[in-house]
Amino acid sequence: MFAIATRGPDQPNLAALPFVALKGAVESGEFPGEPPVVFLMQEATYLAHKGMNLQEVKAVGLPPVGDVVSFLQEHDLDVIVCSPCAEARGIREADLVEYARMGGAADLARQSKSHEVTLTF
Repeated sequence: MFAIATRGPDQPNLAALPFVALKGAVESGEFPGEPPVVFLMQEATYLAHKGMNLQEVKAVGLPPVGDVVSFLQEHDLDVIVCSPCAEARGIREADLVEYARMGGAADLARQSKSHEVTLTF
């Protein structure tokens, strides 16, 4: 399953949703062999910054995003950060957490094409 995230830590109720949806997809078993992938755009790019404590990003009634990301990492989570969006916010590749990488429009298109389901948040 592939999710596109645009909301950041300033909107925790919305920022958590793509990760929770990916976790649910993994747990459902409906997407065997398809690792969870999230493409972070706009304010969501901050979620891949080394300085961001994902344990502090909490949606009402849901676990902290950090717990969900830890679960997803156990299932080969791929985090792609929109490089133009990140650079516009002063985020460089060196600023990213170890499980994230920069990407662009070609990555977005490739991921959309290669997954059965694409969700946008």
